[in-house]
Amino acid sequence: MKKLKILAAAASLPLLLQAAPPPDSSAALEQRLAARLAGDRTGACVVAAVIDKGQVLRARSCAGTRSDPAPAMDAAFEIGSVTKTMTAFLVADLIARGQWSLDDPIAKHLPAGTSVPRQGERQILVRDLLTHSAGLPGLPPGMQIADPSSPYAALTEAQVLAALGEVTLTRPIGSQSEYSNFGMMLVSLAVARSNGGDFEAALRDKLFKPLAMESAFIAKPLAAGPARGHLPSGKPTAAWTITSNLAGVGMVKATLSDMERFALAELGEGPAPLVARMHQTQQPLAHGFAMNWMHRKIQDRDLLMHEGGTGGFSSLVALDPAAHRAVVLLSDTSLADLGGLGDIGLSLLGLKVPVQPPRLAIATPAALLKAMAGDYRLAGLPTRIWAQDGKLMFQAQGQGAFELLHDSRGAFYPAEFSALLVPVPAAEGQPVERFSWRQGGGMVEAERIGLASAVPSISNPAWRDWAGEFQIVPQFSLKVFEREGRLMVQGTGQPAIAADVAGADRIEIKAVGAVVEFERDASGKVAAAVLKQGGQVLRGAKK
Repeated sequence: MKKLKILAAAASLPLLLQAAPPPDSSAALEQRLAARLAGDRTGACVVAAVIDKGQVLRARSCAGTRSDPAPAMDAAFEIGSVTKTMTAFLVADLIARGQWSLDDPIAKHLPAGTSVPRQGERQILVRDLLTHSAGLPGLPPGMQIADPSSPYAALTEAQVLAALGEVTLTRPIGSQSEYSNFGMMLVSLAVARSNGGDFEAALRDKLFKPLAMESAFIAKPLAAGPARGHLPSGKPTAAWTITSNLAGVGMVKATLSDMERFALAELGEGPAPLVARMHQTQQPLAHGFAMNWMHRKIQDRDLLMHEGGTGGFSSLVALDPAAHRAVVLLSDTSLADLGGLGDIGLSLLGLKVPVQPPRLAIATPAALLKAMAGDYRLAGLPTRIWAQDGKLMFQAQGQGAFELLHDSRGAFYPAEFSALLVPVPAAEGQPVERFSWRQGGGMVEAERIGLASAVPSISNPAWRDWAGEFQIVPQFSLKVFEREGRLMVQGTGQPAIAADVAGADRIEIKAVGAVVEFERDASGKVAAAVLKQGGQVLRGAKK
């Protein structure tokens, strides 16, 4: 229900660098949305609100490439993981009432006898779960998905608690952040237990009613009819459901008006006790997180953000508290595997960020059909790609074959489910050697079978120490190597880009406006790389 795109080669993704101020009218907002969406092959519709010093602008825009009608402005959208910021509010409320502390072991608030992993005296604390640093996996171990169109529908509280006892922690608790829906299911269940055993009732009584979020709900609709969700191919898909006491992980449905009221309260406009709890959720804790809010310093502005995604919806709430400004975006289409809504959202806050153009559906060139055809290994599975009657076909071992469609950004995608294949461009006339496969918010790389996987190396003695691969985030690494006498940098699933030396242990990737600085350990060996781009600063250890 999340995401991250760091390096994007200017030659492969035609970016439009936006430096415009926030829109000053609803018409201007609609125009900005249309530039991002018009003709997009997803067919997505987006309803948006921009809050700027008390003024609220609203607009709706659709790609216009699918046949079913646009959602009403007052339809209820699945907001996905933005729900986690509301769960954080309920935690802050429990803290304010003296029932919880951020330093409480989560075991204190789970059913007696629950087996919770620990490391000696160090237990998993509430703050570890709210900063995604407890060391828990993304989903409960052994979770069975009976219906991929609603993967959480059959999950029970008992199964989640039992799965906790099967976890073996592989790194120190609190030492590293790795996004975990499993962890937030546990927080949701614990919050429900501390509020009479009903998570939805707690959220309704403590947040929705005081803010007049009249249409917000989890399982019990109140006023607005739900919007219809869509796959990124434009096909309608089923709504996501979950048992109510686990719903704090990402299952709230809300209208644009509901989310405007929520964002205004986060900016300080609301009942004083409620605003005080929201303010607590915004305080930095660790690893770039507050209480579920993601802290981002971009272009010298301190932002609070959270994106959300379900099988048929995407969302974004971004706050700039110092400027008393916020953006709310709700889409009736799952866009997580395509990068989400962060680009247009940050642009609407007035930041200079690359805004992606629409993805247009196009025919696959014959040369690319030929270059893609071959045998690959994807997540350990032998996978075959071949051309058939002008179409590109795909089949992983033990699974059915399906067609891959093509878009104007050079990516391939299936029509029947959400995924994205991004080939790493090959030299003209040469076969594609590898591609990335993005699905469900994750990314894996595939490599053509028979291709020797070279360890990154550099012959130039001035650069030699920098050669290697650096793990920036769990699903994104940077490789630094030499090619034909040039210093190169390559991000996971992206083309290699030339870099220039910019100082001692510092290189610049001018094509994407990024800088990489290398850190050395006590022995003088390069141990980590720090990526700086677009106001983000991310550190990765050498693998």
